Amino acid sequence: MWMPTHIQLTVQRARGLLTKGKHGTNDCFVVMSLGKEKFQTSVKEKAPPDVTWCEECELTIPQQGNTAEIKLTVLHRNFLGVDEFLGQTSVALSDHDAYETPRSR
Repeated sequence: MWMPTHIQLTVQRARGLLTKGKHGTNDCFVVMSLGKEKFQTSVKEKAPPDVTWCEECELTIPQQGNTAEIKLTVLHRNFLGVDEFLGQTSVALSDHDAYETPRSR
């Protein structure tokens, strides 16, 4: 049976983010997590509510396999204290074809 060990992810963009920074902008970044592994994008400084990253990463699929979820959390970088929450979503691996045998298309 085909059992992938890693998954490649691309953070494209976020739309309609809350605004926590000065002048209606954010210093925002995304934290992606799968199991115990995490990846953080670069910080987009003075970004509007709609922001684009187009950054890629590769995360290891944990032992629980297709019951695992990829969590994406968008935060506003705060130099004085804790980073502020802007938004969050999760994607279940079982919702995608991650466990089908790869094939050319």
